[in-house]
Amino acid sequence: MKIKTYLILIGISLFISSCEENKKQAIDEKATLVADMQSENAKPKPVEKLVFKDNENIALSDELDLALLKKAVTNLNISYSDLRISETTSVSYNDKITFFVITYLVKTEEQGQEAEEYDLGDYFERKYLFVNKADGKIIAQEADFNLSYNENEGMKFSKTYILKDLIQLNQNTTGVAFYTEEASSSRVSLYSQQKFTILALVNNKIKKVLYEYPIRKTQGDSNGRSSFELETLETGLIVSNEETNGFLDLIVSKNFLYEVVDEADEEKGTEEQRTMKVKKESERIKYNGQAYIFKKDDRYRFLDYN
Repeated sequence: MKIKTYLILIGISLFISSCEENKKQAIDEKATLVADMQSENAKPKPVEKLVFKDNENIALSDELDLALLKKAVTNLNISYSDLRISETTSVSYNDKITFFVITYLVKTEEQGQEAEEYDLGDYFERKYLFVNKADGKIIAQEADFNLSYNENEGMKFSKTYILKDLIQLNQNTTGVAFYTEEASSSRVSLYSQQKFTILALVNNKIKKVLYEYPIRKTQGDSNGRSSFELETLETGLIVSNEETNGFLDLIVSKNFLYEVVDEADEEKGTEEQRTMKVKKESERIKYNGQAYIFKKDDRYRFLDYN
């Protein structure tokens, strides 16, 4: 009888022990599940990619492989001495390809009455190149006549500034971005505009993904000294998480700054007067299946030019 009672007690003890272990295992599994869920919730959501915060903070490429450039222009039958190196820029597109924007002299024969009356100066053409790093062979090329110019024109063009970082527009499309400024040479009529473009190499052809979007613009008038009225558009750009037709949307922040300055007049005994106004807007640019499209906006927010 004692042996039977002893065995029963052992059985009860083992059963209780087993229940405790199962309870502990269940608690551990629940704790692990909660930890996994918290870890999943703690993972940061995809963030929008900052391209540039404002016009004063655009990271630019400082690359210029002169040895590769010489090979490329030789393959284009362009004399290296005809290049404007100060207006030629590049960036590495991938391990095998470099992207160049070159500016070079095109020899032309001036003809007609207009050429006789006005000395337009030398003509410079601007061209986009995707170049094989190994041998300098041209993979794709395209001249941009909107950025080509005569030296003595009233409108002046800056060099083309290429952004240091490429822009990932979807899993398969990487864009190279750049901008060029055109500006009036007048001290009275104040005008300038920076136009932003994104190109991609698709099937060894140049694709204009976004073309000449205005990222900065100034318009106004001056007396040639210290008095002026000026409206300035400045922007920032991010790549959104949302996509349209397979390409991520682009979001542009816009700041319109209006300034009026009346210079001091000692004869009248007046001090300098300054007025400033600001307006903020934003725009989402979407891909339509062929390119990013946007409405041309020539409206002024403050100037009475409309």
